[in-house]
Amino acid sequence: MKKNIAFWSYGTHLKKRVIPSIWKNKNIIPKAILSKKRKEIKKNQYLKNIKIYSDKKKFLLNDTYDTIYISSVNSNHYKNCIDALNYNKNIICEKPIALKPKEVKKILNLAKKKKLIVHEMFQYTFHPLFLEIKKILRKNILGKLKFAESKFTIPLNDKNNFRFKKSLGGGSLNDSGIYPLSLNVFLFNNLYPKILKSKIIISKKNKIDLMGSLLIKKNNLLFNQEWGFNLDYQNYLKIIGSKGELIANFIFSKKINQIGIIKIKIKNNKNIIKTKKANQINLAFNNYLNKKNTYLDNKKMLSLSQLIYKTNLVSKKIKR
Repeated sequence: MKKNIAFWSYGTHLKKRVIPSIWKNKNIIPKAILSKKRKEIKKNQYLKNIKIYSDKKKFLLNDTYDTIYISSVNSNHYKNCIDALNYNKNIICEKPIALKPKEVKKILNLAKKKKLIVHEMFQYTFHPLFLEIKKILRKNILGKLKFAESKFTIPLNDKNNFRFKKSLGGGSLNDSGIYPLSLNVFLFNNLYPKILKSKIIISKKNKIDLMGSLLIKKNNLLFNQEWGFNLDYQNYLKIIGSKGELIANFIFSKKINQIGIIKIKIKNNKNIIKTKKANQINLAFNNYLNKKNTYLDNKKMLSLSQLIYKTNLVSKKIKR
């Protein structure tokens, strides 16, 4: 199904990740963009026929599209979503869709009232790697789950990046931390997780959280999650069950067309499952275009927001 789409903001993620991913998707027709980077946008071949706006109201009044992809800074997501919905636009928004659970509720309630779609982007959940892991868990290949661990740490140390500015919704929890935390909801279907222990490291200089860890329990499963900036790159999920264990690297972020590899060990037998190459950003857009059922229903979207908010609230804070 073809869809006219507009873009809210022209940032690094849109330019370097999203546009290269959807470049050849013939079902996506770019119609408008809201940004002050007119000269830079005109150099982008993908956006050569797009209408460029610097005025928000004129942008939202454009009736040639009914969907907006929002990739502005985190602190603007909530108000951008509300504005778009008030002008009867469907939403595809980068995570986190809002910084507070009450804001997520307002977005979802307004969308329901206007019968519009809200789609928070967690691209990894559409990749064959993630879908294969879900299948393995459904088949009970690992037996009763006992322990899981996931890390997403990155060597980001650019103090000019919005992620290091608290006023823009920066901090590692809302950026890298949201990914391992999201597995509670999307993989383990744990909508009301019990937090056993949590810790967050705060930068004395920037006042943002630089890294953190969280231990959650569901039935007999202990799930340890770690995240952070200015650390060695780690991006994996490990699950240990009564029958064996599983490890999947690059569970969250992947290069375009990167295959997925799952290593399974059952007693002394080792098996490697390779999933097909896939562009997870393009898959996420296609899911929206085809309006298929997703893991990102309203209840799960709100649950994740509540978990992030609670993690920040109850964590032991250490200043460095």
